[in-house]
Amino acid sequence: MSRSFQASIEASRRFLAWWGEELAELVPAPLRRWAARDARRSVLAVEDGSLIHYEESGGRLVRRGAAPLPAQGASPDLANLVPRSGGPVGLRLPRSACLIRRVELPAAARRDCDKILELDLERSTPFRRQDIYCDHVVEDAPARDGKIWVRQIVVKRELIDPIARQLASAGIEIGFADCWDETGKPALPIDLLRGARHDPGAARHRLSPAVILGVCALVLAGSAVAIGLAKYQAALASLEAETDAAKVKALAVRRSLTGLESALGQVAELRRLKTARPPAIRILDELTRLLPDNAWVSFLKIEGEAVEVTIVAPATGELLALFERSPLFGAASLTAPVTYDAAGHSERATVRMTLRPNAPPARALDAAESKS
Repeated sequence: MSRSFQASIEASRRFLAWWGEELAELVPAPLRRWAARDARRSVLAVEDGSLIHYEESGGRLVRRGAAPLPAQGASPDLANLVPRSGGPVGLRLPRSACLIRRVELPAAARRDCDKILELDLERSTPFRRQDIYCDHVVEDAPARDGKIWVRQIVVKRELIDPIARQLASAGIEIGFADCWDETGKPALPIDLLRGARHDPGAARHRLSPAVILGVCALVLAGSAVAIGLAKYQAALASLEAETDAAKVKALAVRRSLTGLESALGQVAELRRLKTARPPAIRILDELTRLLPDNAWVSFLKIEGEAVEVTIVAPATGELLALFERSPLFGAASLTAPVTYDAAGHSERATVRMTLRPNAPPARALDAAESKS
């Protein structure tokens, strides 16, 4: 068989392997892990300075052999440990060599757990992405308030890379890497090398200029839309704030107008009361002006437009005529019979009068009296 033919077969084999991995990535992760669980594969577990060869199938482990873990730089002798069957060979680490973080995430972010955990890892731990291998597993516990619990398993590259290089020198290529679970019997459904096989940095280097320009155009278009929406939202928020301020000012003006109308109403009512009925001192002045010097008032009562007064005088026969001639009082009448006091030689009369609605003020009466 010629070398060119062998090279063509090798190139075809690599292409088919790469294409198979690309197609496998289209399958959901739970289904891939379930299929890998049922497939037969070889596992090299690091235990107490040794590599233990297990054959795993359907979740069951069968120990096939063991070999001491070669020292740094030594050439490993694993020819009889792992058969050259061409199946996947995995590296399984002890749980103590892994950092396991438990993170609560929104259930809606289940598809983006990788990105969220990567950002959170760099934020909350001193590890850098290029110094570690990591993967995650979503817990089967039911979500609470729209949240899920995710366990992220982190391993330093310095633990896996030397072993992988030593195995590669023996012709064994590591296809996956995981770690034991809490019980130490089955492995967690993870692959620590999954992110390394699909390095986003390498994918970016394979992008063509046309794709890069297209992505940039989409980013610019999205940025323009986002900026326009942000400006629209800012203008709308400013308009709403101005509207709320105007509403507050309008309510304040309305309250001021209401208070002013109430005050004007009270002033008008006071003015009406003042003009509708003369004050008590004005009534007393008028009684003093009308009554003779030998008569006096012993009782005075004002109820609305009516005035009731009790007068003691030597003679009360002309009192009604005096009151009716007054511009302040209207119709006058006795409310009780006139009584005579023999001891004081005087009469007592109780007179009820009404107040005239348009009685002139006291100054006008005084002027009229002086002229007469």
